[in-house]
Amino acid sequence: MAYQFCSAQASFPLKRFPSPICNYKSSVFYASAQNPSRRVALFQLSTVLFQSESFATNAPKFLKTEDKSNTSMLIADIAQGVSSTSEENVLEWTKNDKRRLLHVVYRVGNLDKTIKFYTECLGMKLLRQRDIPEDRYSNAFVGYGPEDSYFAMELTYNYGVDRYDIGTGFGHFGIATEAVTKMVDLVKSKGGRVVQEPGTVEGGSTVIALIEDPDGYKCELIQRGPTPDPLCQVMLRVGDLDRSINFYRKAFGMELLRKMDNPEYRYTKATMGYGPEDRNAVVELTYNYGVKEYDKGNGYGQIAIGTDDVYKTAEAIKFYGGEVIREPGPLPGLNTKITVCLDPDGWKTVFVDNIDFLKELE
Repeated sequence: MAYQFCSAQASFPLKRFPSPICNYKSSVFYASAQNPSRRVALFQLSTVLFQSESFATNAPKFLKTEDKSNTSMLIADIAQGVSSTSEENVLEWTKNDKRRLLHVVYRVGNLDKTIKFYTECLGMKLLRQRDIPEDRYSNAFVGYGPEDSYFAMELTYNYGVDRYDIGTGFGHFGIATEAVTKMVDLVKSKGGRVVQEPGTVEGGSTVIALIEDPDGYKCELIQRGPTPDPLCQVMLRVGDLDRSINFYRKAFGMELLRKMDNPEYRYTKATMGYGPEDRNAVVELTYNYGVKEYDKGNGYGQIAIGTDDVYKTAEAIKFYGGEVIREPGPLPGLNTKITVCLDPDGWKTVFVDNIDFLKELE
């Protein structure tokens, strides 16, 4: 579904401490905002240093000082000693959380026409559909199998809007098939647009083709052996690949499955996911040499990812510098718990409670 925003209180498995730490203004704490390990270490120290308003009179002798800069330096030194353990706790949780890509959301100008394209040309199934007249939108889910185990597309139609700007940042959706040429011929017979005829990928040996859906979103057809889920990839362009890899690994708990540099064509790409790409949908991050920013347009929405705990997920994302734009909590009227964040390039991701998501499918 097209998850909406509301506010809620977040929490994290690491120890939480009273609010005075949030009001502490020392230069050391401010600088720690740029250093996740030190930031959580300082949170842990808050129970000792800031839990009581009478800290100055109750503090141990070795902490009592009139020199605030010395106190700040002492805090920083202690924080440095416990920071590695703190980060290990966050990384361990994100790695052990049961996560998978649920669906990708984007806007279309004609829902029936788009459903017909994906079902008749690419062999997907219409999984569910609904109309929300009070909010003036309809959506439909299409994919190759049940949403409790397959990656899906959520097509969203907003009343009266028949066209969207896709922008330059969105790349393509990946569709695996054993016969690229056969699928291209089917697309042509149905009046679909073929952007790139079947051939080997630039600098590689895999056979691919590129087509467009009715709204201009590109689909890369990838020749591959039998695969559990043919809807296998979402490609997004990023301005700093190493920064993005680090963020997706740590904040999202993904693995770096593959990285390839192609200097001849001036790009590098990284495949990120929650398991081998021949059995799981993945996110492909592409860096084009020298390009730091992209226009995201207003068509592409977000990827939804399942999680066992949206509250812990939100805290981990903040820990690694991500921006949480919708604090974790249940959606009004639906009670599905979600949290929404932005990656370093501003790409949106929605994390959805695993149990709540399965209830939506009942």
